[in-house]
Amino acid sequence: MKSPSKETPLYPVLFGGGQERGFRPGTENTGMIAGLGEAAQLVVENLETYSTHMRKIRDYLEKRLVEIFSDQISFNGKFDTSERIPNTSNFSILGPSFLGYRVLSRLKATQVSLGAACHSDQQFAPSRILLAMGIGNEVACNALRVSVGRETTLNDINVVLDDVLQAVASLKNSPNG
Repeated sequence: MKSPSKETPLYPVLFGGGQERGFRPGTENTGMIAGLGEAAQLVVENLETYSTHMRKIRDYLEKRLVEIFSDQISFNGKFDTSERIPNTSNFSILGPSFLGYRVLSRLKATQVSLGAACHSDQQFAPSRILLAMGIGNEVACNALRVSVGRETTLNDINVVLDDVLQAVASLKNSPNG
């Protein structure tokens, strides 16, 4: 059997010591590795509790969005036939004035996302995933994504809702629409 360095076209990103046949410098951080293992174990032990909590918070967010925006809200990727991850809601406030990046630019108290972090360089383009799911361009361009965590509270969501409502009101009152 040939050695991996001759058989596999891998090249080091970092240079230094000769660990792993020259593929990687440095000594592994054993403490951090053990800490990651312990954190993973805690998540596994509490996964159902965390999931239930995040689903409750996400569902509250969506219920309140419907109450506030009624027929002016669209939930992207919320299909009756499929499960969703419990911590994320992707929605669009309908109307030409409410492009996602414009709403985002007016938020003062919260941070939300326009889409996946791996596509943050495409902030003005609609998500290819939303388009592939059959969501129209006008709706996809208005998409906002809110993620909650195991420590997010209903009060935190109320802050988000107030902030989004104020951003939308600001856009409605803007001379540029």
